[in-house]
Amino acid sequence: MKPIRFNLIHSSKRKKKLRKDGTGPVWVCAYQGGKHKYYPTNVVVEPKQWDARHTLIKNHPNATAYNSLLSKRLSELIKYQVDLINEKYGEHVSLKEFDEKFRVTGGKRLSFCEFYEMTVENRKEIGETTRQTQRNTLNHLRLSVGRIPFSELNYNLVDGFHQYLLGEEKGLTTIDKYHRHVKTYINLAINKGYLNPGLNPYDNFNYDRGNAKPKDFLRLEEIELLEQMDLNQLTLEETKARDIFLLMCYTGLRFSDAVAMCPKYHLTETRKGFHYSALMVKNQRRKKKEINLPLYALFHFSGESESRAQRIVKRCMKKYHVPGKAFFDGLTNTMINENIKVVAHKAGLNKHLTCHVGRHSFGTNMAVRVPVSLLQIYMGHTKIETTMQYIHMSRKIQDDVIEKIRWEKASITPI
Repeated sequence: MKPIRFNLIHSSKRKKKLRKDGTGPVWVCAYQGGKHKYYPTNVVVEPKQWDARHTLIKNHPNATAYNSLLSKRLSELIKYQVDLINEKYGEHVSLKEFDEKFRVTGGKRLSFCEFYEMTVENRKEIGETTRQTQRNTLNHLRLSVGRIPFSELNYNLVDGFHQYLLGEEKGLTTIDKYHRHVKTYINLAINKGYLNPGLNPYDNFNYDRGNAKPKDFLRLEEIELLEQMDLNQLTLEETKARDIFLLMCYTGLRFSDAVAMCPKYHLTETRKGFHYSALMVKNQRRKKKEINLPLYALFHFSGESESRAQRIVKRCMKKYHVPGKAFFDGLTNTMINENIKVVAHKAGLNKHLTCHVGRHSFGTNMAVRVPVSLLQIYMGHTKIETTMQYIHMSRKIQDDVIEKIRWEKASITPI
């Protein structure tokens, strides 16, 4: 690949037109392999004041100052190309790559932290809660190692970050989360050409990831405590938090899907009852997966007139239905998590409730009642291994049932 060449050109030659006052701007033209990109200089003169042969301004009262500005702008672009070539260990960059990076950085050498910050703010495929946790990781990274040029992104730096996290007395699973965030942005930097694939500092970095804490969940009798609460003791925000939490407990929907539930688009009433159908919105980059739930059949116990999933949906339709809008439009994960903790305390539940606990409760309570293959479909899991976690969690329920049995010793009559 040939290097990019730079030249100065007056707009009278580039666009063949001038401003109303007869002047036109001078541009820096970058060209490579027949392709061109143009960069402004903010210098404006008449065509007769531009010497195209020597590419400089003449017969202008500010000619010396203007020529100095043009020379400086030209040098900035040339130097930036040299910096990119050095980052790629002597390999020339394409005009497309040069242009993309120059417009993002303004010609400055981008540090890894600056790349991380710029990218995390522009990623459309992640939710706001995820974005905030990844910002938090970036803050810790900056505190521990400061501004990081890509050339200094190495094993020692990652180890320094790790030692900082240990010094902050972070749990091993929390430290693992921070490392996973950093690895994500290193991989994105590699994909965008900011870092050589062979220089990923995590390739040889090993650390103790710890053991993940068991997922919290509520048994059905605990969910009933929430459902049977006196609403007079709850604020409007707390009531909404309770209702969307119950919706997740009885349907297994992720927060992003539960908060988006809209009767017009997702609910169909059949002869048997309500049916839910939607495309999961967990990750916008991946192919969306359709999920279908027979609400009329989920947690329909004998002696009850309808399923609990259908019951909570009907309650939401009665309380929150606005034509064309989702039941919980405008609610955020953070708002729900803050309020559901208060609700749990008022209900007498000594458990740390979050939106995730609602979905985990569905999976665990369903795991003792339906085949694992069906549970996988209802929860929208791609891998059966993910669903198997709920099978293991459900054994706690099974063990509790066995423990409550009081075995009576049968009397044996001799024959």
